[in-house]
Amino acid sequence: MKEKSIQMAKRILTYCTGLFVMAMGVSFSGTADLGMSPVNSIPYVLSEIFTQLSMGTWIIVIFSLYIAMQFILLGKNFQPWRILQLICTTLFGYFTDFTNFLAAQFLPDPALMTFSPVLVYSVRLVYLFISMVLIALGILLYLAPDLISLPGEGIMQVIAVKLHKPLPVVKMCFDCTVSVIALVISLVYFQQFHGIREGTVIAALGVGKILSLYAPLKPALLRFLHGTPAQSCPK
Repeated sequence: MKEKSIQMAKRILTYCTGLFVMAMGVSFSGTADLGMSPVNSIPYVLSEIFTQLSMGTWIIVIFSLYIAMQFILLGKNFQPWRILQLICTTLFGYFTDFTNFLAAQFLPDPALMTFSPVLVYSVRLVYLFISMVLIALGILLYLAPDLISLPGEGIMQVIAVKLHKPLPVVKMCFDCTVSVIALVISLVYFQQFHGIREGTVIAALGVGKILSLYAPLKPALLRFLHGTPAQSCPK
């Protein structure tokens, strides 16, 4: 019993660490101002328009809508455990607000730099790269404990099952859809691209590539979480 409790504590700690690292990545992306990753694009744009609510709060609102969509799509087959997605949604929202606060305090804002435009853009690209590295690492840590998916992944899984489509295809369509929605909102309010830029495309393509580079870390991570040899760890 004690061993199981320790194992669960490790899983929860790793899970929360993953959410926090992902939130740090989101904050670096926001400071870079080259466009948010698709799943965070709508909360970011809304937080820039309706500033009474923080980005973290908008994440909670939008992600909660994804949970509601799962309920509508699944109907009587809705599994009660999906309600627990509210917990990780709230954690991720609060983590994002906290890391945004840290970024505002300690990260130099490229918009305030007096360097040449080329150098300022280079700084933005560095921030974007750090963002992708952090988000990919966060995904590795958050998925390894095999606990609760964030609602974005949850709704994609439900749609894939309902439409009998491969998850990667559904993810691509979902990312495109939320990006277009965020882009339309941005164009209507700001009359320009805001929150959806080249960084959105770079992140959509780059995070997966970087995540694959972390593959050698996974066996050791699973050994830490499950206390079993790497070859017998769950995939």
